[in-house]
Amino acid sequence: MRFIADMMLGRLARWLRLYGYDTLYGVEDDDEILRVALAENRVLLTRDSGLTDRAKKLGAEVILLSSNSLEGQIEELKKHGLEFRELFPASARCPKCNGPIRPVGKEEVKGKVPESVYERYDEFYVCENCGQIYWPGRQWKEMLRIDEKLRRV
Repeated sequence: MRFIADMMLGRLARWLRLYGYDTLYGVEDDDEILRVALAENRVLLTRDSGLTDRAKKLGAEVILLSSNSLEGQIEELKKHGLEFRELFPASARCPKCNGPIRPVGKEEVKGKVPESVYERYDEFYVCENCGQIYWPGRQWKEMLRIDEKLRRV
């Protein structure tokens, strides 16, 4: 399932990407969101009932979310049949740009990450689209803690 999330759902969009869901985000104009949703056969995620009504009239698939919290939004999506499997990096997409992420050898990131990171870690991943490099550091551990919480909702 592929998504386009409106501007109210940035945090959810990043997490959906980490779970491997192709999720567009950052389109500000509602008309453009609807055009992209229809043209690319994407499910529109929104908290806007007016946008939901417009999408339905045009024949777009839409999920209207009522919760303002990430946990509540994940719970609602689970009720729509979404699965939240293993988190990053198995099938993850870049939380910044939605590009695919792939594992890379340590030597490929030499000079592209701080020297202390290069010396401390052996596991690295890179976004094939924007080039962002990821490793299992402090933020990664926090992400895994949140993931554990999200999968329990």
